Amino acid sequence: MCACVRLLMLAALPTLAGISRWCADGEVVSVTEGTGPAFAPRQRDSLIAAVGQTAALECRVLRLGDKSVSWVRSSDLQILSHAGSVFTADARVSATSSRGGSGSSRHTLRIERLRTTDAGRYECQVNMEPKMSKFFNLTVLDEPIPVPVLKTLREVMHGTIGSAVTLTCEARYDPPPGALPLPPLEIRWQKGDQLINLQTGRGGVSLDTERWTGGAISRLTLGALRRRDSGRYSCTVLGHSATISLTVDDQPSPIDAMQRDETAVAQVGSGLTIHQEYYTTLAILFTHILMR
Repeated sequence: MCACVRLLMLAALPTLAGISRWCADGEVVSVTEGTGPAFAPRQRDSLIAAVGQTAALECRVLRLGDKSVSWVRSSDLQILSHAGSVFTADARVSATSSRGGSGSSRHTLRIERLRTTDAGRYECQVNMEPKMSKFFNLTVLDEPIPVPVLKTLREVMHGTIGSAVTLTCEARYDPPPGALPLPPLEIRWQKGDQLINLQTGRGGVSLDTERWTGGAISRLTLGALRRRDSGRYSCTVLGHSATISLTVDDQPSPIDAMQRDETAVAQVGSGLTIHQEYYTTLAILFTHILMR
């Protein structure tokens, strides 16, 4: 039994002793576990750019040690760069390699003045035996690239102490993405420069999100309002943001009723049509009765 316990403890030591760090996109990865190079998790391995723009493919490697990284174009197996040095006569291509703390490294392949022929698969390759590779896909469009467009239901909101208020934000790709492999629109909320965390927040906060191809709607509800809930709230997605200013008052104002009506309409999705049809039908019936 003791031997089994010792074995379990030894197996757990790498995890217990591992040192972690934050990567650029927010995830925590261990850079001391393991004995050799490894690709960092959750890398952006698909990139879309338009003709004439610059594409930057970034490959992150952990525990690179004395190894080096090459970029290879899969279509013709052309070695484009090795250890940050370029091995192609194409002046549009450049490469950089940088090493950070704790053995992490970044290797970026940059292609300027993009052409449609640059589209395809690129390989980030670590020179070791057996060879270790990670593939990146580049899509080059000769038409406008869809970009996220954010819209809020209201830019200014009012609430009463003790009541609840719902902030609504809609994100869409413009133009519509069609079949393009664009990343989903994940809407995040923050107050000022502080990210709103539903797990460790003040309580009484809920989030409702609807998603579809090329779009999303997020509704942030703040319950049991307090005066310190006043401030500027932002919804952000892929580097784009929209802002809502919230003021919490002691007494309800006429604006509160207007907001409740607009929120009820918005929560039906395109429910404005439903409300309009209802009132239009009533008007027609009333007119018909008067004319009889």
